[in-house]
Amino acid sequence: MDVPEPGKRELRVQSCSADMDYLLFAVVTALMGLGVILVFSAGIGVAGDTTYFLRRQLLWSAFSFTAFLYCIFMDRTVLRQGVKLFVWGTVVLLVVLLLPPLVEAGLVHPSHRWFRLGGFSFQPSEAAKVALLLYLSAILAKKGEEIADFYRGVLPPFLIVSLVSFLVFLEPDFSTAFILFFVSLVMFFIAGIRTFSLLALGVVSVPVLFLMISGTGYRRERIIGFLNPWSDPTDKGYQIIQSFKAFALGGGAGVGLGRSVQKMGALPIPHTDFIFAVAAEELGYAGVLCIVFLYMLLAYRGFRVAREQEHDYEFYLAFGITSLVVWEAVLNIAVVTGMLPSTGISLPFLSYGGSSLLTKGVLMGILLNLSRTGRGGTPGREGKTRGCVQGRRREGQR
Repeated sequence: MDVPEPGKRELRVQSCSADMDYLLFAVVTALMGLGVILVFSAGIGVAGDTTYFLRRQLLWSAFSFTAFLYCIFMDRTVLRQGVKLFVWGTVVLLVVLLLPPLVEAGLVHPSHRWFRLGGFSFQPSEAAKVALLLYLSAILAKKGEEIADFYRGVLPPFLIVSLVSFLVFLEPDFSTAFILFFVSLVMFFIAGIRTFSLLALGVVSVPVLFLMISGTGYRRERIIGFLNPWSDPTDKGYQIIQSFKAFALGGGAGVGLGRSVQKMGALPIPHTDFIFAVAAEELGYAGVLCIVFLYMLLAYRGFRVAREQEHDYEFYLAFGITSLVVWEAVLNIAVVTGMLPSTGISLPFLSYGGSSLLTKGVLMGILLNLSRTGRGGTPGREGKTRGCVQGRRREGQR
């Protein structure tokens, strides 16, 4: 795995704090705040202590917002230092999760997704998101025109992506593995791989994806429940039917914040995967449309930050961060509204979960850091401008 080392370059210093995307900052802050409110409301129907999830979400929100602010104003050069160590360290953590002795000792959750440290838990798969985005941004920027060569440009980073995604899948965490793999493929496409290379990856990936889905009984049941939930309303179709009921009860204006009926035992895991359904019942269609608008605004501003980057590395990183967060939101909302089978993916910023919230805070802080120098700010390390990316995209399609 080859990652470019920092090189010497001349910095153009500017007062860049005024150039930060304040609208994007406001959107992220609003989503974090709304997440605390919704987790508090949804958690009432799950925990015996009505303030349990509120206290924990407030604590993680404080950590995440602190990390968010730090990443906005940190020296961006640290992002490319130790990327190789970060990626392999994440791989080691994912492997350690699978070791039976740690599960038996209680240090790893039986589902192999979390490390347990005192009263807290940590998901290495969340660290894998940051690691892969930093790695792919650096390696794709370095590859340059070599990305058109399948064996030298595409295959080495693709193998790293496949390894990390496979280890996450073994936890088992199919939804996160899929997101990692999908966003990585999108970044390969944006970098300018040839159509033949893209088709080759598809030929290999689609059968593997099919085997991953069909090889486990509960995933097949989710697909059956998705295709016809009313054929088995008490089992395979139970989750999505209860979600539909939440939307129906909420109507246009909602039943009122904190007054959801479905969260009181009917709606499965209302504080995580199905928190959007709780929002629909309590805030109504008007409320969920506002939430969707916030994600759309985040997507628009995030991709705009990417477009304004002058150099390859910053462009890939901003594009990858925005794609990851937006696609997680799209998949979760699609599941809750019955457009996709249940995947177990959380809703960014709104679902309960410390590791996920911290990761999103770090990623959005990096994105806002990039927004500070998007217009002619700090040059990329390779000195390659976005024109190189656009040129490779045209060449890659030939």
